Amino acid sequence: MPSSAAASTAVPSAISFRARELVIAGLLIVFALLALYAVFLDQGALLSTAFGESSYGSNYLHEFMHDGRHLLGFPCH
Repeated sequence: MPSSAAASTAVPSAISFRARELVIAGLLIVFALLALYAVFLDQGALLSTAFGESSYGSNYLHEFMHDGRHLLGFPCH
């Protein structure tokens, strides 16, 4: 009898472990997509909540990433 009880409790923990892996993988994918957006496409929108309209004109994040792409040798022009 104890072996069947142990087997029944092992299945939910395996399912919860798999669900946790899927949640972590999903969060990593979202973070990676946000990072790619910030590196390649941002024109001041991410910093506009902190700096307001001036972030669109100065493009701090875009210029920082632009210089980083040049440093790493990625073509961007």
